[in-house]
This record gives sequence, structure tokens and C-alpha cells, in this order.
Amino acid sequence: MLRELTTLWKSVLDPEYAHLLMESLPLYGLAFGVTLLIVAYVVNERKCRMLALGLIFLSCASVWPYLDFRLKATPRILATRAVEYGPIIRAQTQLRQDTAWPYYLMAGTSLVVMAMTHSRHARWGVVVVIIGSVALFWLNVWLHKKECEVYHPNIKRYVAPR
Repeated sequence: MLRELTTLWKSVLDPEYAHLLMESLPLYGLAFGVTLLIVAYVVNERKCRMLALGLIFLSCASVWPYLDFRLKATPRILATRAVEYGPIIRAQTQLRQDTAWPYYLMAGTSLVVMAMTHSRHARWGVVVVIIGSVALFWLNVWLHKKECEVYHPNIKRYVAPR
């Protein structure tokens, strides 16, 4: 049993596996965080609002280690795939790097709103975080779909009916 736990821990620290674990963290973290933030905003509960802002911050900040693990894993991923997938995988990795800034912006915004919790403008900050988080959630859904199109050949690209 101890050997299996040790093996599991080593697998979790392996970049090829760690980036897969962390890939959906912003997606689900933002979904739960913004839902909790909306409820906290409606019922005017400050502690719940702080928890939701913290969850949004952690979800957005998780993009940084995710990208770090992904960059470390890319050479081995390319080595295990057919050669024709190389440019597509590199392009998807570059797309993930290019779209990291909204996550960092939202992480910073949520920290600022957490710091101004006693301000008279705090409710406006929460509204900004809600709108930004919903937009960022949909960006994340789109990025996840692009990811699935690259790594899962059973998922087809959507073609609009004529």
C-alpha cells in the first residue's frame, strides 16, 4: 500500500500527468466561484463573498503552474504522438500561453476586490468580478474544446447545419 501511494505521489509530480490534473481546475473553480459569488452578492453575505473571491483567485492563479507543467511535458507529449500532430500540439500550447493574461488579470482583480471589502465601492468590484469571471469561464470552455479537438480524435469539430 505504501509503495502504491509513493508511486501515485511521483505520478502527480510528473509534468505529463500534473498538467492534465490542473487543466480543468480553472474551468470548474471559476464555475463554482462565480456561482458562490452571485449567491453571496444577492444575500449580501461578506464571508461567503470572500470565500468566493478566494476561490476565483486560486482558480485563475492555477494557470501559472499548469502552463509550467505543460511546457515541461510538451517534448514527451510530442514524442508519443504521430509527427503530423506536432504543429497542432505546439499551436495549442502557444494558444494557452497567449490566453493566460486574462486569468492573471482576474486573479489580481479578485485580490483587489477582496482588499476593498469594507469600501463603499466593494459591491461594484464584485459586479466587475462576476462579469469578468463569466466571460473568462466561457473563454475557458472554448479553450477546453480546442484542447479536446487536439488530444481526443473522437471529438469532432462543430460544423453548422446548412
